[in-house]
Amino acid sequence: MVQISNHSRYAAIFIAAMLMVIFAHDLAALDFTSYSNALDHYSVDYQEARLKFLDAARASGGRIENHENPIVGPNNQPLYVDVAAFGPADPTEILVLSSGTHGVEGFVGSAIQTGLLREGIPANLGPGTGLIVIHAINPYGFAYLRRMNEDNVDLNRNFLNHSLKHPENPGYDELADAIAPESISFWSDTKARLHLLFYRVRRGATALRHAISSGQYSHPLGLFYGGQYDTWSNKTIRTIAKRHLAGAKRVVVIDFHSGLGSYAAAEVILNVPKESPAYLRAAKWWGNRVKTTVNGKSVSIHPQGTLKLAFPRMIQEAVVTAVSLEFGTLPPMDVFWALRTENWLHHHGNGEHPDSKRIKQALLGAFYPDNEHWKQLAWQQGREVVLQAMEQLKVGQNAQQ
Repeated sequence: MVQISNHSRYAAIFIAAMLMVIFAHDLAALDFTSYSNALDHYSVDYQEARLKFLDAARASGGRIENHENPIVGPNNQPLYVDVAAFGPADPTEILVLSSGTHGVEGFVGSAIQTGLLREGIPANLGPGTGLIVIHAINPYGFAYLRRMNEDNVDLNRNFLNHSLKHPENPGYDELADAIAPESISFWSDTKARLHLLFYRVRRGATALRHAISSGQYSHPLGLFYGGQYDTWSNKTIRTIAKRHLAGAKRVVVIDFHSGLGSYAAAEVILNVPKESPAYLRAAKWWGNRVKTTVNGKSVSIHPQGTLKLAFPRMIQEAVVTAVSLEFGTLPPMDVFWALRTENWLHHHGNGEHPDSKRIKQALLGAFYPDNEHWKQLAWQQGREVVLQAMEQLKVGQNAQQ
């Protein structure tokens, strides 16, 4: 039998006690309360998401305004872009959190917005700092489970000067029938897959991604259509920016998205070169999460007409750092095929198609996985990115004082 001295016993007790203190400190720092309630921030449809957001905004003392979409939602329910403003009426530093640019992607963004408001982040704003939370930029797509809006427009391809000639996309023109067919069957799908594969073999994977999703302006019933004019949501965002962001010196925009990247992984995306001041600021704040579409290192291709590029043009007097926060879901071809099939259903499915529910659920799953672990990780990472942005605004304001 091994004998243990009193000194050894006391040392072991002391070490154990110290470890318990350290561990307890780490547990307190992690704030498990916010994580344990995360699933309650998520919703099953647009109406529930909107009510949760508005309740949280009112409870946090937000100044709320509602912009009604001209198209009604399911069951004749009205659709809105809702805005909640916090902080002083004339802030010099502003953080903007927006969701639902791509409709069905609004579920995760709405949950993060609601959760942060429930946690009371407006109370942690620095002096002179404002918070503008824009809920459901594309309420039609959110409510009807579409990525596009009521005009079949991809809003993140719509923010450009429509008085000028629209960008051409010859790759999409070549693949249009494979990307957005008028009919779907086993044989037509097989033919489309072969067409896409042959294009990839000839041009490369990057060229295929660019052809499909960088944006196109010549096929109104197709995917990633940028439109021929400023959409209702586009005009509404410009109204919101003019009302709430004019006069600010620094603005940080985080637009929440999902569907690109590894499962549950978060990426902060910009559409500007790595040497640009906006990218350098973002990289300093968020580190390795930051990627740009310009050099091909991002999970996203380099689109034109994005909301990120529009904000600096809307508020030229401010230093703007505008990013997307993207959460990965399924493999890229699975997401594309869900989009392709839903687009066919919307335009050619002849109303109540027998597979409509399955097709809509497949699209929903491609952007909003019904998985608790995914939802927890998205919430945690989204919360972290937002809090880091808030801290940087405080640092910048203190440096100016």
